[in-house]
Amino acid sequence: MSELTDRLKYALSLPKTIIHDDGKWHLTNDLLNDMSKVQDCLASAGVQQGDRIVVSFPNSYKFVCLYLAIIDYGAIVVPINPNMPEYEFISFIQRCRPAGAFIGTHHADILINSQIPNLTLNTFFVVDAGSFLKKRYEYTDSVWVKNEVGGKAVHYSPYQTSENSVAVLLYTSGTTGRPKAVGLTHGQILAAIENIIDSHELSQLDVTFCFLPLFHINAQVVAVLSTILSKGKMVIAPKFSASKFWDVINEHKVTWVSGVPAVISILLNTPRPEHISSSLRFIRSASSQLPMVNARRFEQQFGVPVIQSYGMTEAASQICVNPLPPNKRVLGSVGLPVGLELKIVDPDGRKCLPNSIGEIVIKGKNVINHYIEADSQKDFRDGWFHTGDLGYVDKEGFVFIVGRIKEMINRGGEKVSPYEVEDVIRQIPAVKDAAVIGIPHQLYGEMVVSYIVCHKNQGTPNEIIDRVIAHCRNSLSGYKCPSEVYAVDEIPVGPTGKIQRTRLRELSLDTYQNLKAKNMS
Repeated sequence: MSELTDRLKYALSLPKTIIHDDGKWHLTNDLLNDMSKVQDCLASAGVQQGDRIVVSFPNSYKFVCLYLAIIDYGAIVVPINPNMPEYEFISFIQRCRPAGAFIGTHHADILINSQIPNLTLNTFFVVDAGSFLKKRYEYTDSVWVKNEVGGKAVHYSPYQTSENSVAVLLYTSGTTGRPKAVGLTHGQILAAIENIIDSHELSQLDVTFCFLPLFHINAQVVAVLSTILSKGKMVIAPKFSASKFWDVINEHKVTWVSGVPAVISILLNTPRPEHISSSLRFIRSASSQLPMVNARRFEQQFGVPVIQSYGMTEAASQICVNPLPPNKRVLGSVGLPVGLELKIVDPDGRKCLPNSIGEIVIKGKNVINHYIEADSQKDFRDGWFHTGDLGYVDKEGFVFIVGRIKEMINRGGEKVSPYEVEDVIRQIPAVKDAAVIGIPHQLYGEMVVSYIVCHKNQGTPNEIIDRVIAHCRNSLSGYKCPSEVYAVDEIPVGPTGKIQRTRLRELSLDTYQNLKAKNMS
């Protein structure tokens, strides 16, 4: 077996409580027994080594059980959003071509009631909140036949996996084209886990709080797998709740949390609780750019260090992270590279000098060297993965991200980072959130446009827009200042809080003109 599966099995063989979910603590022995039931289902369905198995279920003990059981069996787990709509779900099944699935009733109903051509999926199991493995469906003569899920179906031995065996298959968000299929091997995932345990100083004394979606790499590797291999414990919630957050921290003496900037922003707008457990060592921020002003405010308001980091699916999660206190960390920076090589290159691939902006490229044991499926493999050149992120490294080695190559705004030949402009706008107390994009302009090529969400009772939208414009003119070079500012009810974000700039750009001309007219009225 691979070292990853061996170490997971060993960690779970130690009798202890490990997962808290839905008001109950589960033991490692519970987890091993339930994993065995899942693997019996896989064997009875004829699942072979390397087959793709879809998991569509909310954050829960059950999700973790399914995820671990499939990897240990030697198949490939393919986690997806359990709320994925019908058209997207059918398209995904056609593209992924799984051999089996463990899904909730929402996606089960879609499969049963839809005619999907070229279906490779011949067995799926329905999972629910009550009986766990509720029903088994087999595809026979173009119809799904329902059977009861019995006890042990067959005796089997898990397939022999290696460090190069693919363990997890995930699809990128597809913001710059069709989603790319990222296959993460046992070895790559283990390397990422070791980097996280080392940089976060994780041990058996740690308790993490996991509320980020488990169908994303962050929660899977950073929260779940790193916790298991460091022999810690985890508290799982179906989603983030500001009203319950501090209660969970205090009740379970949580020691660290992996979050996103949106969570930090929401908590900033909630009252400070009377008591915050001294057990909480830090809150980690990843998945999108963390506004520096929010990091400062959070630390001042709650007295908890914010550790900014940087990662992506292609690196099995973490790339950079700031050192933990009392070591030096830099707000605004995503920290130092951990366990891999990172450099900044110009368009010709030459290494940039310190503080010079270029593309971030990486290589290491946790970084993939090709896509399982993609329109092109051009992101892999000369042994380096080209991330598409623009940034720079200072003389101390701290990494700063200024945007995505495709997100940079080109105003009359001058490059504008949307992150920089957003950070300046968010300094205004009346602004709850901000997003900056480039809109086509006949003279300058692009013009800088900002969308803002206003706090209530801090002025009219027009008054706040005037403050934004004045503040930008006082704080930024002229070409960086927004030409237009629009107040909106909300800014579109993805499941992990990333601004969906593509959706903002896709606003129709009519919508754009309506916003302009509304804000001028």
